[in-house]
Amino acid sequence: MTCSERQLLESVKKGNEAAFQKIFYSYSDKLYTLAYKITRNTSAAEDIVQDFFVRYWEKRASLEFNPSFAAYAYRSIYNLSLNYLRDNERFIYGLELTIDLHDSEVEDDDLQELKTLLMKAINELPERCKKIFVMATLENKKYSEVADLMGISINTVKVQVSKAYHILKEKLG
Repeated sequence: MTCSERQLLESVKKGNEAAFQKIFYSYSDKLYTLAYKITRNTSAAEDIVQDFFVRYWEKRASLEFNPSFAAYAYRSIYNLSLNYLRDNERFIYGLELTIDLHDSEVEDDDLQELKTLLMKAINELPERCKKIFVMATLENKKYSEVADLMGISINTVKVQVSKAYHILKEKLG
């Protein structure tokens, strides 16, 4: 950690927003790359990095970085990305793996049946939840874009997508 970075971190600790912005711009692209490599989802990676920096700002006064801010940031992004996969992507990721096997192991009839079951389960979601889930996952819209289109918060989008995954997991096993 350079002397100037140490000074920036101390300034952030005191509430200096300009110093926070410098730290953000120094690290956000690298942290996004790490989150994307783990999640393979652009909106999830963006959300993870944004959440990390929001939490950092909120807890700035009490955080200590041992051995460095970079180590803390990378470890946090790594853990947040794994948590995202655990909580939100397991079902769809498993489905994508199954579908990727189409050429060699999955018969067309089996694949069609799987898609039919999935679409039926999606259609049975509560209306608002379904609309948000379809926009965020099937249409690959960013959470922020879904939030803007629906006039809701990004957090509401996250909650609804997570709820949809949970319902689908229960219905489809």
